[in-house]
Amino acid sequence: MKYLVMLVTLVLAACSGGAPLAAPAAHAVLHRSLTGPQTKAKGPLLFVSDVATAEVYIYQLSTLSVVATVTGLTQPQGECSDKKGDVWVTDAGADAAYELSHLGRLENTLTAPDYPVGCAWDAKTGNLAVMSLFGISGSQGAVAIYPKGSGTAHSFQNPKQYYYNFGGYDTNGNLFFDGRAENGTFALSELPRGAKKAVSIDVSGGTIYYPGMVQWDPAMKELVVGDQSCGGSYTASCLYAIKISGEKGSIVGKIDLQNSSGGQVCDLIQGVIYDGRLAGSDNNICGSSPGTTYVWPFPGGGAPTESNTSTDSAPFGAAVSQ
Repeated sequence: MKYLVMLVTLVLAACSGGAPLAAPAAHAVLHRSLTGPQTKAKGPLLFVSDVATAEVYIYQLSTLSVVATVTGLTQPQGECSDKKGDVWVTDAGADAAYELSHLGRLENTLTAPDYPVGCAWDAKTGNLAVMSLFGISGSQGAVAIYPKGSGTAHSFQNPKQYYYNFGGYDTNGNLFFDGRAENGTFALSELPRGAKKAVSIDVSGGTIYYPGMVQWDPAMKELVVGDQSCGGSYTASCLYAIKISGEKGSIVGKIDLQNSSGGQVCDLIQGVIYDGRLAGSDNNICGSSPGTTYVWPFPGGGAPTESNTSTDSAPFGAAVSQ
């Protein structure tokens, strides 16, 4: 399985019939440290979660210089941002979703379902969706929808999907999310706006092997989905552009991403598209180089325009705060 060693251990424990997982830690007490005056943090900022250090790094998007670091989390994973410029971070070790301000101050804490690994924010309604990878009791995962990003969540599932990873809303408030069926094959689902049950999207034109990022591209009116095992290779990640028509999705393009050495990125778990750029990190479980955060041209991909190797250990999620 191409993911993180920490995540593999939890999945095996949940599916092997062994001892139950330990209860999640209490919600974290978050702290942030600024690297310079707040007046220097102008323009869009990139938030990157790191499961190895249990921290969130905040970068100036244009230069990837570190603005602030948020500490005190347990297993920070997927991220998403809202119209206020706040960034939501799922914490799988605490069963929580944290709302952080533009400079990393804790604004809100939501209790999330078992092992939350991804989130998406709906610009149409202001709702927050949190993807729970799987149930600790051995049940399938689910999507929890928090109206306006607060209050009691409503849970939704696709009976044909077992694991739930990442998601993204289109401009009409329809939620798309990926994951895997119980047999391990890739799965893509849609929860149409106002629906009570998610449906499967039949993807044609290629094969996606392991679920990665999901984000709607409003310019092209396409869904962008990451594959952490591009072409079936454990050591390569790429992105696919998918045209959605009803309950069918057609792969219409592939985006390859290079590292600083000119090779293919090993493991981009979650990236984020913003203003003609794609930002994200190479977790690099291949071991050929340290974890690195990059900025690439989008939709062109290819060689990165910016990189930072000084901070990340095992980077996971990404979101941009405007």
